[in-house]
Amino acid sequence: MGIFDNCILACDVDGTLMENEYLNPKNIEKIEFFMNEGGRFSLSTGRALIAASEVAKLLKNVSPSVVTNGAVVFDFKEEKTILEKAIPKEDYRIVELIYNNFEKIGIEIHCRDKAFTLRRTSETDIHQLCEHFEAPDITFEEVSKYKWNKVNFFLNTLQEREELKSFLKNEKVNSKYVDTCAVLDGRMRYYYEILPFGVSKASALKELCGLMDIKKGGLFAIGDYYNDLEMLKMADIAAVPNTSPEEIKETAEYITVSCDEGAVADFIDYLTSKFNAN
Repeated sequence: MGIFDNCILACDVDGTLMENEYLNPKNIEKIEFFMNEGGRFSLSTGRALIAASEVAKLLKNVSPSVVTNGAVVFDFKEEKTILEKAIPKEDYRIVELIYNNFEKIGIEIHCRDKAFTLRRTSETDIHQLCEHFEAPDITFEEVSKYKWNKVNFFLNTLQEREELKSFLKNEKVNSKYVDTCAVLDGRMRYYYEILPFGVSKASALKELCGLMDIKKGGLFAIGDYYNDLEMLKMADIAAVPNTSPEEIKETAEYITVSCDEGAVADFIDYLTSKFNAN
């Protein structure tokens, strides 16, 4: 028996597992150790399935994972979708509204294992290049025929994001908006997303833990940003990198080294010491 039998480690990707597409070899080594000790290692990421699949290829035997900020739970080994939530069709109009009123904002639409670009900008190009996926251009009429899991808006500045949020505040929707960011191509990029209502990393992870029969006290999580907050609060043991915002650090039992220095490896070492002591 391993010390992590029936435990799961839910791990954010950007800013936690890897940054600027750099994955510290220490993380790979310690993740393999964690799984050899009976643990389940799951990605829990805002990246859509088409981009998260590229991360899963870098690791061995990744367990079913939360992708698309909780809208999809996917089994990479079996290559099948376990859970999926979609944006209501009546909310598609919001995207058309933004498309018609903000000509500088890039727009990607994610539909399970496909991605499309409604408006291409330098930011969408960098996103797709760095995360290693293709999202062909498409018209609003054509993309409206698909079931949407997430819409990603690409902003050039924080001020632009605030202007978009102000524009949308009186628009009633049955979906939710989420602030996200990632360091790509050497600098911080700011995004705004539409997701199905009630969807989060935490909600999807809760369902996944039930399906995987995770034991009481066996849910561990590590993340670095506000879309990780619910997940970190729900975890039995939570960790955040030392570069995280102070509000995020307040949720953690353990503060790790930075992402580039091997935050996930550091957390697994902490868990190992804690469980061996018991």
